[in-house]
Amino acid sequence: MRSSRKGFLAYRESTFAGRLGIRNKILIYLAILVGFMLSLVWLFQSALLYNIYRGSRASQMQRAADLLLRNLDHAELDSLADRLGEENDLAVLLLDSDGKPLFSVGRTRYTPFENLSEEEGRAWAAQSPADGKALIEAVEADDTSAEESATLFSGYVPDANSLTARGMVYLQGVSFADGSQGTLLLYARMTPVSSTLDIARRQFLVITAALVIAAVLVGATMASSVSEPIIETNRAARELSRSRYTRPAHSGGYREIAELNDTLVRAAEDLRRVEDLQRELIANISHDLRTPLTMIQGYAEAMRDLPEEMNPENMQIIIDETNRLSSMVNEVLDFSRLRTGHLELKKTSFSLTALIREICDRISAMAGVEGYTVLFEPTEDFTVTADSGRISQVIYNLIGNALTYTGEDKTVRVTQERRGNAVRVQVSDTGEGIPADELPYLWDRYYRSRENHRRAVIGSGLGLNICRGILEKHDAPYGVESEPGLGTTFWFELPVVSGDSSL
Repeated sequence: MRSSRKGFLAYRESTFAGRLGIRNKILIYLAILVGFMLSLVWLFQSALLYNIYRGSRASQMQRAADLLLRNLDHAELDSLADRLGEENDLAVLLLDSDGKPLFSVGRTRYTPFENLSEEEGRAWAAQSPADGKALIEAVEADDTSAEESATLFSGYVPDANSLTARGMVYLQGVSFADGSQGTLLLYARMTPVSSTLDIARRQFLVITAALVIAAVLVGATMASSVSEPIIETNRAARELSRSRYTRPAHSGGYREIAELNDTLVRAAEDLRRVEDLQRELIANISHDLRTPLTMIQGYAEAMRDLPEEMNPENMQIIIDETNRLSSMVNEVLDFSRLRTGHLELKKTSFSLTALIREICDRISAMAGVEGYTVLFEPTEDFTVTADSGRISQVIYNLIGNALTYTGEDKTVRVTQERRGNAVRVQVSDTGEGIPADELPYLWDRYYRSRENHRRAVIGSGLGLNICRGILEKHDAPYGVESEPGLGTTFWFELPVVSGDSSL
């Protein structure tokens, strides 16, 4: 046993050695979350900032152009264009078919529209799409005067043209009410974002440091608060192998952990009860096996040593004790089949009433020697479809159990009655009854009632558990009713195939 336990512990250690604990996993998941958030912030603040800004400016130009086109023939179009230019930092220029400006408003200084000549106006108009659709494109001004500016002043001096180095131009051909053509041009200055990016990077470093510190503090707190109850529960659960379990101090912090501890407490109680019942089973079986084996050995030796003891009576005793041993062994085998699900049923239609009568007559003949009586007085014949051998086993066990616990009158009563489309079979004794707190456990394996009884208990303690397994295999309802001082009644029901009043 000790070597096998050591082997199991070694296997467990080798199995879980490479696995991370819940604390480390929580910290890793938080680190992944923080890394994802920082990557997202960096992506939008640095890599995509200019593209987002450019798209926003293009949308502003498109909205302004749509508004101007809807009011193209309005007398105060230039006033509207000026308002839009001031609001959106745009330069607005409207050219006629010859490239002459009809009006130029907004912030045109340091733009390609400043001091625009007719030739330059025609050049811009020629770039508008032939299909009348809008064109938005980025432009860059020439920086040829940068060297000249540098010679006029000491130090670095921004060139005037460099102020228009980046911008966006909107061009679209228009048609006036008089049928003439023109061109609408809008220019949006693109503010350099280098300084903004520098500020964003500095903010990113501060945000990164703050998030890392917060993640470490929150992760450590979460890991401790979540993992500590689980670790304590795991430590306490190791005592289940000894049928002991003490609820940890921090087990009530979370609903799931509290439910787990309740389950483990019940499991420990069940294991303790099963171990007690198993010890009782071993003691009972040892005692019950020793008695028939002793009798078989004694009578066999007597028949061997004393020729006059070689008679049918002694041989019958040996046969009876052998049958008793076989019955106990079969009980254990049936229990094993039920536990593994290998108990097979062979269902046929048969007279349940005739089966009960035959069993009662047989048991009465054997128990009558000791003064016990089994009463069965049917008023109707019932036919059912079931495994007759297994159902007879149930009836034998229930009547045998009733004989063990019946009262002073040594009487057991078996009845059958119709319940709708089913027949209920009841086996009742006149004993002292069973306390209500024991009723839920009567069908459990190894269980024996603590009730005082007068007849010697013979059997493995598996009879009622086997009955329950057989009845559940038949999908048959079953139960027990008892009141202290009024006896106990076990019952089960089977569907009726046909009823016949003639007996």
